[in-house]
Amino acid sequence: MTRPDYQPLVDNKRIIEKFQEKITLTNMELITARKHNKQIIKDIEEFEDDNSEAEDDNSEVEDDESEVEDDESEVEEIEYDSLTDEEDQMCTFLLPVYCNHPITGELTSKSFQVHKDELLPTVLDKAYELMELAPHIPIERCRLVKYNFINDIMEQLSDLDKFQDQTIGKLMGVAEYCGLFLETFKDSETFKKYNDGGINLEISVVDLSTGEIGPVEPMRGDEGWTVGELKQYIGELFNLNSSCMRLLILDGYLSACDVIHLEDVESSLEEVLFKGDVCSSHKLHREQLVAPTIYVSSDPIDFLEEYKDSLMYRYVDFHFNSILLDITLPPPLSEATLTTTNIQVQVDKRITLAQLKEELIPLIGVPPTGFIVYRIRNNKEYEIERLDKTLIDITSGSKFTVRLGRALGRGEYRIKLYLLQVNSTEFCKYMMESIVAEGTPVKEFKKQIIEEAKVQGIDCVLELDKMRLRYKREVYTSMVHLDHQVIGVSRDIYVEPLKGPEKIKHQKQIQVYVIRWHPSQCSVDPIEEIILDNNNGLKHVIEKLSELSGVPAEYIYCAKSQSFPVEMSYLDIENELKWCSITSDSSSLRLYNDGYVIYYKDNRETMKELTDKERSEIQDAEEARLKKIRECMYQPLALIGLI
Repeated sequence: MTRPDYQPLVDNKRIIEKFQEKITLTNMELITARKHNKQIIKDIEEFEDDNSEAEDDNSEVEDDESEVEDDESEVEEIEYDSLTDEEDQMCTFLLPVYCNHPITGELTSKSFQVHKDELLPTVLDKAYELMELAPHIPIERCRLVKYNFINDIMEQLSDLDKFQDQTIGKLMGVAEYCGLFLETFKDSETFKKYNDGGINLEISVVDLSTGEIGPVEPMRGDEGWTVGELKQYIGELFNLNSSCMRLLILDGYLSACDVIHLEDVESSLEEVLFKGDVCSSHKLHREQLVAPTIYVSSDPIDFLEEYKDSLMYRYVDFHFNSILLDITLPPPLSEATLTTTNIQVQVDKRITLAQLKEELIPLIGVPPTGFIVYRIRNNKEYEIERLDKTLIDITSGSKFTVRLGRALGRGEYRIKLYLLQVNSTEFCKYMMESIVAEGTPVKEFKKQIIEEAKVQGIDCVLELDKMRLRYKREVYTSMVHLDHQVIGVSRDIYVEPLKGPEKIKHQKQIQVYVIRWHPSQCSVDPIEEIILDNNNGLKHVIEKLSELSGVPAEYIYCAKSQSFPVEMSYLDIENELKWCSITSDSSSLRLYNDGYVIYYKDNRETMKELTDKERSEIQDAEEARLKKIRECMYQPLALIGLI
């Protein structure tokens, strides 16, 4: 028999759904007819009562009663027939049938309606006629087999000699993904023997001369078989010598796989395939959600080797536990060129990063502490930091890049530092990368930054008591790190030079950037800052602004914007912001985080009336200024002010 290479049955499922809809509509029509029949009976009964009251002649009444009885009998027959039709309809189902055409060998599939009480010979006649085999082969050389078209498995014999008195409903059961396969054979052939019931298996033959893992072939087995019986059956089916046969299975799913040798020929398949806890692949096999795959070799020489030394084990283990990596290597230190080298390496995914780096040493020419391995995902680089981390979660084909530089030690992490200059058009400028040990105080890290900036020749003036470290959230400013705190595990940090010593002394204080707006000039002053104490309400903010500017508190109006940097044109400040005074609701200006921006003004100033020329000039200047800000905000971080 040619194995049916069945394709997904999308069309068959659609046909089944259409027939189910048709059956449902038919049932609804039958129910409606039944209700109509009941109404007829009711009308006849009312008619009988009317006649009894209107007529006195006994003979006429008897005649009427006789007619009514005849009508009732007819109605009952109609109702009985309709109910019988409904029951028959409910017991009829659509059955797919498949056949390899005896002349062309082409796999054909069709569907036909059968009643659950039809006997197997009747169904065979229907299938034989449906497939139009009469001109090519007699029906005596045909038989029906229960066929699981999802797993492409012949599940059960349906020999006429044994099952001729069985109904198709009993033979098919309630299998949702089963149909019939109409097998044919020539005069010189005999039908294959299929075990009744059992389990689905997949067999892959391994060629030890090349190491090739062959494609899986579906096979039906019985969980009561011993390993020895399975070997014998596989040998007959695939023409292999069962006396020197090795059988291997995998225990693992999605990650690393353990390769298990089915060595004990007396063990049953139930013992070796369906053991283990509910989290193992055996659970999937038990539920037949995944058919167990058995890897087979038959070689008299390799069979004599110890299992772990055999070619069979090494080929299968490497096939399922190895991954192919695309790695970009830096140029050797001895060469002046900047050309990188791309290589592909096949590695065992159970090795650690430390072991992978040892393998790369001859290709790079520096010790493992002198280079860093990055994994590339979504066009971004992510450093692999833990030397003891395996590659189990890495998929084959993943991309890596290697860069020269000090690798991280245990308990260390890498931080990218950005220079923050709030009054500069290029307010965010990349400085360098720095490695910090876990638990390092902020003040010690500041000292480290100053020294490393000098070594790398970074053009900025940093003084220990006049610099601030703060979280960088995307491009926005956030929480300030105080000297007595421990540096947090943050990938990006702003380094902010200060005009004087740090004024923030404890965590309850809040740092706010303030910008004075001059409506009469349509201009702003350079950005300054205020430090709010425990009370961060509106009155406290205005008092701080009055102290900073010298403007009496009753004339100060202020408005909260967002975290620095702020995209707002001078032409929008007056009308787009919500201005508050000291008499406004005290909760109008709540501030909870460092880095917010507040605009303020002297309300005694009147808004300047701009000429068209002045407005156009301001608009052009503002567009250029805001463009610079947006470039810093929205460019990839790797392109921001690289030094």
